[in-house]
Amino acid sequence: MTAPSCRSFISTATRLPNPTVLARIPQSELRDLMVGYGYKPYFVEGNRPALVHQQLAATLDTVLDEIREIQSAARSGRTTGRRSGR
Repeated sequence: MTAPSCRSFISTATRLPNPTVLARIPQSELRDLMVGYGYKPYFVEGNRPALVHQQLAATLDTVLDEIREIQSAARSGRTTGRRSGR
């Protein structure tokens, strides 16, 4: 692929109507992959928008609390049990 065609692909990639590659693998494999990359994945899914919205809001609250704890620990020199660096 040439550079101009790569830019075109990247700029249109967000408009692809089909699921991404990661959406096609089983959730357990996706979780293992993300954990292997050093992330702590959370999954929110469903087909009832009102319920999914509540679950997403609760998950975001949890994640933001964890981020605040990591920031606080880093600023005070405490460890959070997470690896530093990649």
